[in-house]
Amino acid sequence: MRRSILLFVSLCLAIVSVVPIAAADLSNGRCHKEIENEIAKLSIAPERIKAADIINIYDGNGPGGGRIDHVEAWISFNDCKGNLVVSVNNACIIEQVYTTYECRVPGVKNY
Repeated sequence: MRRSILLFVSLCLAIVSVVPIAAADLSNGRCHKEIENEIAKLSIAPERIKAADIINIYDGNGPGGGRIDHVEAWISFNDCKGNLVVSVNNACIIEQVYTTYECRVPGVKNY
């Protein structure tokens, strides 16, 4: 039973890999330059950013969770509940930029 749980947890971790990064340092994730450039265009005050994570989203096909389908950057703020999400495809081309819940960024859609 314990081995089954460990196997399940390992599989789940293989499907979604999270690479935490500091709010001021977007240099450690896949497609970081493109994500950093997109965030810079939004003119967000650095003191507003609480944390940032770059997340590899896997397609779930094949052994070990498959290949990376796309990459998302999730930025959380000090002044609201929610996130700014920047989604890029495998070629690091921006696909979507949006905010969630209470957070707003001028010129960005909110869901």
